[in-house]
Amino acid sequence: MPQEKIDTHKLSNGLTLITEHLPEVSSAAFVFLLPCGVAYDPHERTGCANVLLELLFRGAGPYDSRALNQKMDNLGLHRNSGVTSLHCSFSGALLSDNLLEALKLHSDVLRQPTLDNDQFEFSRDLALQTLDSLEDDPRQKIGLLAQEHFLPWPYNRPAPGVKDQLQNLTLQDVKDFWSLQYSPRNAIFAAAGKVDHDQLITTLEENFGSWQGDQITEPPRDKCKISKFHQPKDGAQVHIGVMYPSVNSEDKGYYAALTAVAVLSGGMGSRLFTEVREKRGLCYAIGAAHKVAGRMGAVHCYLGSTPERAQEALDVTIKEFTKLPDGITQAELDRAKVGLRASLIMQGESTSARALGCAGDFYHLHRVRTLQEIEQNIQVLTVADVVEHVQNHKPKDFTVVSIGPKDIELNT
Repeated sequence: MPQEKIDTHKLSNGLTLITEHLPEVSSAAFVFLLPCGVAYDPHERTGCANVLLELLFRGAGPYDSRALNQKMDNLGLHRNSGVTSLHCSFSGALLSDNLLEALKLHSDVLRQPTLDNDQFEFSRDLALQTLDSLEDDPRQKIGLLAQEHFLPWPYNRPAPGVKDQLQNLTLQDVKDFWSLQYSPRNAIFAAAGKVDHDQLITTLEENFGSWQGDQITEPPRDKCKISKFHQPKDGAQVHIGVMYPSVNSEDKGYYAALTAVAVLSGGMGSRLFTEVREKRGLCYAIGAAHKVAGRMGAVHCYLGSTPERAQEALDVTIKEFTKLPDGITQAELDRAKVGLRASLIMQGESTSARALGCAGDFYHLHRVRTLQEIEQNIQVLTVADVVEHVQNHKPKDFTVVSIGPKDIELNT
């Protein structure tokens, strides 16, 4: 793994800078993490944050939409943006020589967006089209439905929006949201790659230092829900989503939780793939992952089957979850560790992944873990450690959602 040098600095306006210097690369990646996710959307205006995200890049500072995007293209910037429960993210990767210019453009985007009415209409129409397209992408939609029926309000609001609420959204709603929620207080900027920490301090002070905003308070958290939901849809497939509570990344058992899920779903030798797909042929796709949303940990499983086999597929899947506390083998632990280490190595070779990892760590832990620290915490785990964790946090309280021509039952 690459040698990591991590530095932090906090601007007087509350914006935190994190840099990870990787001298062996020629690229740089960055991410702005702002506390303005879908949980903060105005009442009856779910999707406002998502529409604003698109609108911001349709003109800012002295640039109209075409000129702004041309400037970014000329820098070779591969940019991305997204909305989660609590955050909006603005990320990019490019040659390190062009990093400072890209940050200056993002100062215009975040601080001086044009927010033009014509461009607003385009942005809202695009959001509505994206929402409609989910009907043709049930695997993505089942993930949104699982989160909606598992997480408490307002963390369960769907980032793409709700159709009638998007239709009623106005430009003034978006302007008010930008004015209230886009703030440097508790915002995080992380950069990884061939970056100079002191140079970034200077650039951020010059372009973001005078940016002011209110303290953003996170919504209160209720308990996750236990529910079941079915959406009828004609066809030859049944899509199933299962979620159940787990620990978050701040918990001392976090690494054991990751490893336990890797035993369940860490490749073609994992329990779910072997028992549900290979031995019984009950599904064409199955996989589980550990997730953290709004500081709440969960295990999320996707299952794709047929109407005739969906019920048995779900029954066997739930059985594999609930028998996990009975024990795992050394071979399963070793395989899980190899898979997790492979993911770490690939993350270490991606400046984009490291920038996102630094920002996420600082938000959850108020510090940044090195890849070496993560690897060590995984490598020291024993069979007894993982079994003890899943015995103390048994898979239960399942939320099950499905899309297909036939409803299914949760038999536990």
